Amino acid sequence: MAKILGVASTPYQLLVFLFIKDAYLSEDEVDLMITDKTASMEELYQSGRLDPYFHKVFFGDGRKIKNPYKNAFVTFFESFIYNHTTDIILDKPLGFYDQMYFASPGLPDEIVKEVAKSLIRKNKKLVFHRFEDGFASYTKMPAHVINTDLGIKMYKTLWHYDVEKTECDMWMFEPDMAERNVTFEKKQIEKTPERIEKIISMAKDIFQFQVQVPDEKYIFLGQGTENGMQNSKTYQRLIRQFRDIAGDDNFILKPHPRGEHDDFHGELKVYKDNCPFELAIASGEFEDKTLISFYSTACVSGKLLFKSKCRIIFLYPLAEDSFNEKCDYEGYFSAFSSLCDNVFIARSWDDVKRLCQD
Repeated sequence: MAKILGVASTPYQLLVFLFIKDAYLSEDEVDLMITDKTASMEELYQSGRLDPYFHKVFFGDGRKIKNPYKNAFVTFFESFIYNHTTDIILDKPLGFYDQMYFASPGLPDEIVKEVAKSLIRKNKKLVFHRFEDGFASYTKMPAHVINTDLGIKMYKTLWHYDVEKTECDMWMFEPDMAERNVTFEKKQIEKTPERIEKIISMAKDIFQFQVQVPDEKYIFLGQGTENGMQNSKTYQRLIRQFRDIAGDDNFILKPHPRGEHDDFHGELKVYKDNCPFELAIASGEFEDKTLISFYSTACVSGKLLFKSKCRIIFLYPLAEDSFNEKCDYEGYFSAFSSLCDNVFIARSWDDVKRLCQD
């Protein structure tokens, strides 16, 4: 029996890890670390509703990391002698683990990196597994938990620990959708109808959600724009443009939890629900709705996790100068639209008008 640590910072990450746990870790001792990255997850941790599903549940508070940018001496000391930071951020002592599962497109966050350093010190045979976190995991190149050439070399020399061999896979629902720069070995998370029903049942118990279904047909999912917004006026103008095509009576906006520019000061109707949107989709009550976004993960997740049949229209080719990042993930979206029914990519506003008339 292996000792496993899973990390979840969002409802989506928890759902994905529940799939992995049920499919591959049922015979193992599995602990879960919840982090402070999402307020609702901190509340969920405090509720105790996760406790029946894991051997141990504890909390990692990244707010207690005062300076994530440490000099070389501190980094060396914490890596090879004693990591005081881990003691500060965790509310329970960190145990010994054989494997660690976490979601992190690109570079792992500061909590994962701190915990990883401490776990390697405890077990020089520790294996890391990455699992998907939606859209970004399919399009961003992953970086290792020890991510500098010097750090990788030092771990090999002092610990005989090769992070490039012990962290080399990515668990995904649809590996064929991944871009070429996702260089880790891609492994598929199995979804049987029975497992989907089981995870939905577990999620209902854990999250205790009640779904609020809007009357409007078109639900526009706002984009997380903390670091990615270039021109908020363009972003809001395009949302209004879609609203005008869909018709005000048929249109409602679901603001992104981190969407700084999704506030239209009462001009647009707003969909509010305390239920994670992935679970709202899992309820089956949105099958007659159309989800609209530029490239929102939430639009994809309902189909990837729960095989929803709702309609989706992506507007990323029409984003103009809304975002800093380049909205060019043609391979990913083309694969997704081929894989799933009722997925469309609008490449012109004439396409939008046509899709809203179908």
